[in-house]
Amino acid sequence: MKKLFNVIWMICIVLFLSLYFSKYTSSYYDNKNILTEEAIEQFEKDVKDGKTIVAKNYIPEEKDYSNTISKIGMKTSSLIDKAFHKGMKAVMNYLNSLEQN
Repeated sequence: MKKLFNVIWMICIVLFLSLYFSKYTSSYYDNKNILTEEAIEQFEKDVKDGKTIVAKNYIPEEKDYSNTISKIGMKTSSLIDKAFHKGMKAVMNYLNSLEQN
């Protein structure tokens, strides 16, 4: 029983580390709404000229920095996350059933 527990514990550690590093080393950028200096200047000019202000005119288009490897990494990370979640849920259900008996 102790050997099985150690194997499960090691698998959990490996899965955790895989998720951690895949999340924090991928080239995914969260900054979507950063205004450039040019966009700010254009906004100020449009306000002075009394033009209608539409926010999407000042926010630069989002660039896609992903490539095949980063997409595979994100999919793999997602699969590991789902498997880890299901595995931990099963372990907790098992431990709860032992506790109730």
